[in-house]
Amino acid sequence: MLSILALTIKKAVTLFVLVGPVSMIPVFLAVTEGLDLHSKSRFARTIGLSVTVALLTATFLGMPILGLLGVSLGAMQVGGGVIVLLLAIAMVLGKESTFKGSPSITNEHGVREAAIVPLAVPLLAGPAAFSYVMGNSAWQTSADLIHVVVPILILGIACWITFYIACQGEKKIRQSTLDVVQRIGGFILAAMAIEMMATGLRGLFPVLTPA
Repeated sequence: MLSILALTIKKAVTLFVLVGPVSMIPVFLAVTEGLDLHSKSRFARTIGLSVTVALLTATFLGMPILGLLGVSLGAMQVGGGVIVLLLAIAMVLGKESTFKGSPSITNEHGVREAAIVPLAVPLLAGPAAFSYVMGNSAWQTSADLIHVVVPILILGIACWITFYIACQGEKKIRQSTLDVVQRIGGFILAAMAIEMMATGLRGLFPVLTPA
């Protein structure tokens, strides 16, 4: 049970760094500009729910689709690791917005509907997060579902809380603080990416597995 708990925490932390809701606070504040506090708080909840649904869909439907295409789990982990590593490098260099793309800002009448699409997917739940959940979606028993599903639920709640707090303290958040958090997260994410690629390579080439 302790191993499942440790794995759940590890996956939750990894997903949080991959999705990077803290680094997306400036984007969130931009797309909700002009809305009142209640609308911003409600939108924060919508974003958290959207990210959760997107990642759960990728978790349970992603690998079956890849199976039809003849793509193995090891290949998915290596490919996902490369994407994650690129994102980590972009975060350290301060080029994350270039890597993820930039959202379009619409007018007041369409801001909420339009903002969900680029902000929730793919800016938050993007290629790196999809690759990670799909590469770690294997489960054998019902207990395994804990470390498959719970980290995604935790992430969705974390996104909601992060953006809710951003709404409350919008004027107190400094860009310099966000930059420091982003770069530290990039270093951590780079190490996780290497580990993810190593796991995939061992799956593709069993000879690399130590005896």
